[in-house]
Amino acid sequence: MADTPIPSGLTNSPFVGIKNCHVAKLLTDENGKTATYDTSVAIPWLRQVQIKPKNSQEKLYADNQAVAVATATSSYDLTVEMGNIPLEYKALLLGHKYENGKITVSSADSAPYFALMFESTKQNGKSRFVRFTKVQFTEPDETSKTKEENISFSTPTMTATAIYRTSDDVSLEQADEDATGYAADTGTNWYTLTAAATPSGS
Repeated sequence: MADTPIPSGLTNSPFVGIKNCHVAKLLTDENGKTATYDTSVAIPWLRQVQIKPKNSQEKLYADNQAVAVATATSSYDLTVEMGNIPLEYKALLLGHKYENGKITVSSADSAPYFALMFESTKQNGKSRFVRFTKVQFTEPDETSKTKEENISFSTPTMTATAIYRTSDDVSLEQADEDATGYAADTGTNWYTLTAAATPSGS
């Protein structure tokens, strides 16, 4: 099969920002079936997302030289920096109890899986849409310090691990408004995922 030619004249605009962080709770994820999600929730004040793929590479040696290379990405380590994390969102992401303005952390709590979605914005006004399909968050790093002469903001950071969905073995999806063949409704519907079926009579 011939290689697909890369079109000339592709727009190459640098990334300058990030916005529109959303999460959607993963409800079902069974092999051979379509994964379902709860309604997506906007997470305010996203400052930065650092993505580090966990790669492994093995070389096959024969006749005193490397003759083949196999590379695999097992998961992605994510570092998500927020301007602030309201307690309601913290409870949602980590599976804690939230009631009457108070969060309660129990040893029995278990962080659910979510889809994590956001947009990397470009200098030309276009966006690259990013979606990790199955992410689990961990407790945030938070620092509290005294007020000093020079103002310094303390911003919490959450780490998370993105793995592959059981249903279809997909972990990461991206779409770019500058990409050849991009359809406008891709970005419009980026934060709407497959919902669970509503039981009859409800």
